[in-house]
Amino acid sequence: MRSRGQILVASLLIGLSVLIIPALVVERSAGKELDMLKAKQKELTVLSREYKLLKENVDAVEQRSTVAQVRGIANAVDMLSSSVGMKGKIKSVKATGAREIQGSMTEETAEVQMEKVTMNELVNVYYRVQEAPMILSVKRAMIKKTFENPELLDITMTLSIFARK
Repeated sequence: MRSRGQILVASLLIGLSVLIIPALVVERSAGKELDMLKAKQKELTVLSREYKLLKENVDAVEQRSTVAQVRGIANAVDMLSSSVGMKGKIKSVKATGAREIQGSMTEETAEVQMEKVTMNELVNVYYRVQEAPMILSVKRAMIKKTFENPELLDITMTLSIFARK
């Protein structure tokens, strides 16, 4: 009888171990898979935020490129200088060329020379370039003091306007 009871207990323990061990293995693998999926979710959340920020930037650029009805860099420089009140200080505007950028946009560049500009006027020019209703960019700027008055500046800058085809 004892041996029968021992066999029954042993078989019960073996049966339970056959059921419990695979359940523990499945639970561990499910836990690892859950951790891996949580890590992927975090990564996708970060990518989603980056995508939204880039999309907002692209939309802002597209909006700026469609808002302004500017015909060329000379017209853009004229609008810029008249909005700042420096129309008389523009010495020359020399177009240096245009090029196609990745098939959908063109870049038109010009060298603009300004004489006897105050620092405040220069700051206003940079602000107007940044806040212009078109896509303008200062590629290069060379600033020198004038000989007559060291508070005034002679400026040569290369401006670019980007427009859709």
